[in-house]
Amino acid sequence: MRLLVLLAITAAAAVMLWMRPVAAPTAESPTFAYVTTAHQQGVVGYRDPAGAISPDGKKFAYTEGRYIRIVPIGGGTPVSLPPADGQVRFLEWTSNDTVVPRPRAAMSAPMRDGNQACVVDRRLVIPCGGEKQALNPDVDVYGPIAFTANHVYFASPADNGMVALWQANLRTWGARRITSFSRDAYAPSVAGDGTVVFKVQSYRTHLADVPAEGGNTRQLTTFQSETPSYHPSQPLVAFTYGTWRRVLDDGNYPDIAQEIGVVDTTRPVPIEKPIDVIAQSESEDQAMAWSPNGKWIAYHSHKEMSDDIWLRPVDPSAAALAKAGGSQPDRRMTFLGRGAEVGWPRWSPDGTTVVLNGARKSDGASVIYTIGINQDTGQVTSDIREIAVAGIAGEMGHAEWLPDSRSIAAAAKEAPGRHVLFTVQAAGGAARVVHRYASEHDFSGLGMSPDGKSLSFVAPAADGYYQIFTKAIDSNSAPVQVTRDPSHKTQPAWSPDKRRIAFTVWSYHATFWSFVDR
Repeated sequence: MRLLVLLAITAAAAVMLWMRPVAAPTAESPTFAYVTTAHQQGVVGYRDPAGAISPDGKKFAYTEGRYIRIVPIGGGTPVSLPPADGQVRFLEWTSNDTVVPRPRAAMSAPMRDGNQACVVDRRLVIPCGGEKQALNPDVDVYGPIAFTANHVYFASPADNGMVALWQANLRTWGARRITSFSRDAYAPSVAGDGTVVFKVQSYRTHLADVPAEGGNTRQLTTFQSETPSYHPSQPLVAFTYGTWRRVLDDGNYPDIAQEIGVVDTTRPVPIEKPIDVIAQSESEDQAMAWSPNGKWIAYHSHKEMSDDIWLRPVDPSAAALAKAGGSQPDRRMTFLGRGAEVGWPRWSPDGTTVVLNGARKSDGASVIYTIGINQDTGQVTSDIREIAVAGIAGEMGHAEWLPDSRSIAAAAKEAPGRHVLFTVQAAGGAARVVHRYASEHDFSGLGMSPDGKSLSFVAPAADGYYQIFTKAIDSNSAPVQVTRDPSHKTQPAWSPDKRRIAFTVWSYHATFWSFVDR
């Protein structure tokens, strides 16, 4: 027990040191006091923890997934409110004693003189609907914004690719940067007594793998990377990499800094950069899958303001494109549209069909689709079609093929905190439940063993971390835990030789700091 406590204290200290502010931008910068740290429950589909100080400045509320925690501003034990049905992304204090979820982000903020201010085209507008207010220097303004009697606080891009917290004087409109963290500092919240609270985001991932039967994990990358997938016949793992969780990018959604790279697992690891870059655009590009014959790549992208699956030839030469009947390297395969939250495509073993999950246009529910694609020519052979799953209610998640190319295994969220793994015919029909489990981590993916006998998935372990488990499909045996090191895991993928399972290691939290407006 002493060892566990020591490890917890050491980990907390490491987080605090990594998140601490570096040298202040100016001698007049305020003194920051640590308030609390909020931990998110997953990677894909999650947003930054929200935080808000009470009007009297005595309490601070923040979110962790479905939960709202309240802590005294000077420190203490958080009090948790009953969990909501879904993620709580925004907060609002209705009194000094009551905080409630807010349905959406505030697009404006009240000033002390009664005016309402807005951010339009990255400029401050006071009052909303009026003229843009020029600052000195005239920097970009990113919300949320918050006002004290003398200042407005906002985020603006920093020279390290993140954003920093800025302050502007309401009388002179002189602006200055007041934070210098290594990650994003933003989202100010103000109390009536002039106390300001803001957050510093920490989102870190890397790739690792483990023997399929369990054992020591091996780090594959040293940089921000996730969503691994294996080449069907070469020792290559593709992944998403970049610095995507930036307020700067969120303001331009769906243009997010996500690229696709490759690592060779036979070379010395971990690697410091991809050995090859597959996709690198202004858009969010992620979660690629090679066709079984290695000729085509299907991947998720937000190009053309979409949220769809695109196809690209591995050989982008003019001759290969002409043979495939096209002139552009990338072709859009689905047309679900912006905000559809399309998942990760997977080719059937026979190379005729791609399976994916995405939003149904009629009601926005997440369902599983198939689309026919010829792996030799890259041509669509059948339109996108929803798989009708009988016996499973809820949001459908990631799907993988069984070796027969006629059946799939998939994950679904049946209710808040409740998940199920199942198999079903690709043509639709009754689902067969493989395993049910409790978890607050959504969109964690799953992996299928090449022989179709086992699934790998992510669930909370006794140590409090999300770990990789395997479960035999045609057996009532209990799941087997295969990772045990103290870190969160997600997105397992099985190697073609069935020897190893690759996955994403992640840490995602926000540290809140306070200071007094002067």
